[in-house]
Amino acid sequence: MNRFAILAAFILLEAAAAEAQESAVRLTVSGVKPGGGTVYAAVFDSAEGYRKNIPFRTLTLQASASSIEADLSLPPGEYVFSLYQDLNSNGKLDTNFIGIPREPVGISNYDGKGPPGGFDKQKVRVPAGGSSLGIRLIAINP
Repeated sequence: MNRFAILAAFILLEAAAAEAQESAVRLTVSGVKPGGGTVYAAVFDSAEGYRKNIPFRTLTLQASASSIEADLSLPPGEYVFSLYQDLNSNGKLDTNFIGIPREPVGISNYDGKGPPGGFDKQKVRVPAGGSSLGIRLIAINP
């Protein structure tokens, strides 16, 4: 076997091992306004990524019912899930002049009371065996 074949086999084994290490996550989003605009979700894997708004993964969900689900795979670890429903379909989260959202938002471990906090307060653990996570969209500034 030549060096190229050995290297290719090694790369394939590494890719298979990395994929096998991912955990299934079932995300359930409630409080959705059916037909009210796309729901955007961002998954952050670090405090720095969360602070700088650099997501690890993103999802786009259709607002087909008041509760929608999505399945994704993530390596075991700690994550913050941040979502909003783009009611006016302009592709961004609309806020008032001091930054309070005008569209429904949801963040992992956030009940809608007071400021949400940082990564350490909002993070959820995704174990190796997978998990389910429910997030409710809340209209903070109707």
